Amino acid sequence: MIPKCRIERGNLYRINWSACGKMGKIYRNFVIKKLNPKNISSFTHLNITQFLGALNDNIYKLLIVYFLISREGTSESSTILAMTGAVFVIPFLLFSAVSGTLADRYSKSTIIVGTKILEVVTMSLGLLGFILDWKIGSYLILFLMATQSALFSPSKYGIIPEIVPNEKISRANGVMSFFTYLAIILGTFIATFLTSITDRNFVLSAMLCVLVALIGLGTSFFIEYTQPSGSSKRVTVRFISEIKNTLKRVWYEAPAAGVLLTAIFSSAYFLFIGAFMQLNLIPYAVDVLKMNELQGGYLFLMTALGIGVGSFLSGKISGKTVELGLIPLAGFGLAFGFFALEFLDSYPRWIYLLSAVVGAAGGLYLVPLDSYIQVNSPPTLRGQVVAATNFFSFVGVLVASFAIYFINEVLGFPPDQGFVIVGWVTFVLAIVLAYQFFDFLTRFIGMILSKLHFKTTTFGEENIPDTPAIYVCTHTDWNDTLLLLGAQKRRMRFFVEEIQSHTPLLEKLYRSLRVIHIPAIEPLENNRECLLKIKEALRRGFSVCIFVSHEDVEATIERLKHSYSFQEILDELENPMIPVFIEKEPKEPTKISPLTKLLHKLHWPATLYFGRRPNGA
Repeated sequence: MIPKCRIERGNLYRINWSACGKMGKIYRNFVIKKLNPKNISSFTHLNITQFLGALNDNIYKLLIVYFLISREGTSESSTILAMTGAVFVIPFLLFSAVSGTLADRYSKSTIIVGTKILEVVTMSLGLLGFILDWKIGSYLILFLMATQSALFSPSKYGIIPEIVPNEKISRANGVMSFFTYLAIILGTFIATFLTSITDRNFVLSAMLCVLVALIGLGTSFFIEYTQPSGSSKRVTVRFISEIKNTLKRVWYEAPAAGVLLTAIFSSAYFLFIGAFMQLNLIPYAVDVLKMNELQGGYLFLMTALGIGVGSFLSGKISGKTVELGLIPLAGFGLAFGFFALEFLDSYPRWIYLLSAVVGAAGGLYLVPLDSYIQVNSPPTLRGQVVAATNFFSFVGVLVASFAIYFINEVLGFPPDQGFVIVGWVTFVLAIVLAYQFFDFLTRFIGMILSKLHFKTTTFGEENIPDTPAIYVCTHTDWNDTLLLLGAQKRRMRFFVEEIQSHTPLLEKLYRSLRVIHIPAIEPLENNRECLLKIKEALRRGFSVCIFVSHEDVEATIERLKHSYSFQEILDELENPMIPVFIEKEPKEPTKISPLTKLLHKLHWPATLYFGRRPNGA
């Protein structure tokens, strides 16, 4: 049995280190007490560690490109870029499965420290390679650097749920993605800047890489020691078979396997469009916008900045949950952004802003997917699932290179038409994701409409559980559904005793929310069809709201609790029943100005009580 080390996540001083063995005692007595007296959070140290690693990757990779171009000549630049790209991608394909197995079998924090030691060794060898003016060695060291990154990645993402509370995982992923793309921007700039000011003194530039690696190693020691997840799976080099087995286990072991598999492949698609954007932007800038190569490089920097900002915003919007409803909307945003790159190519100055907007849509798209993969992967499979995502992501990078060649060379289309083609592919994917994540999407849109339509005051938020619940509420108007969707973060199924007459638009809204009518001729507790739908909704992770036509909500709850058929559901699934009371400010008289009427509709005061309503309220 694995000993329980942690009493409280993220608080190193409240850990039962004596249960963590020798390694835990070393962390407690030396690393934590002596070197980290201010008790900076483990996630902060993880973020600094991964930021420095991403920074080093981008600096060193570009230094190698500049070194080889200066050695072989600018005429070989295309071949050099293709070779360095391939050498960097191959380790992620070969070692993703291995790194995932290691992350599940051993402590992720220990693997992080080990990979940072490997980074210091690699950067030191890179410095030696520049000193010896070693061409083949440069490719070998780049391969080793990419291997280190491939081994680091599953532990980097897999450790987040172990050191960050569940309600902060989306925000943590948003912050981490922001700093990752900031590292890409800074790494690209620093490598170019160092090459210029040192007059191509790559030895001096590589010394900075060694220093950055040493700092990253230092910060990795402050990441909270985490226990192995309990997997006994052995490491094997048959990576294709391992990836296939991981997907099979996800299908049979994950609670919502279909959604998780969709998230894995959708996350991989992001790296495809990212690689396509990077490869296609410079030809687009030169051939279509009539810019030079340097200006084309700035377009990619704007895209990377947009991804970082979008990732940060995605974390803020998601708040305490994983907001999958963002994904289809961001997918449509990406598609229309690609279309606009072709439509607005007569206005080059606007393309800089558009590149950032496309990047922001990408960030909004990526963070919920990565957060969902981390949260919903079975604990003993988490590292392997992240590794499988990495594998398919870098397959996407290779596919992007092939797509560029096929579109430009075989089909003979210009770069702007390449964006249109990828835009249509993304548009189709967004439709598929809207279907797959339909309930998440409708909940998210309902929440937005609720925020716009109501100025809500909520009491009893402590009574809203993290698990699915059964809410019983008096139904007075169609927008009660919006209030319930906006007040809590779960997908919801609505059961209504009395459906009022509505406009065709509102009837479509009810259908999209899948509101289920409870026939008046038969009480809910005797309606087997409705009870089965309630049971299935709760089992699938939905909350259920039962709208009743009278105001005595608590009497309805008591009646249902004393019903044998309903009590069976409560006993089997253990979901709480919570009364909900809604109070809205009376509507204004009809004879008011149109503007006042509109403003009242946009911010209509309403109060919700979860649990027993206070006396006098």
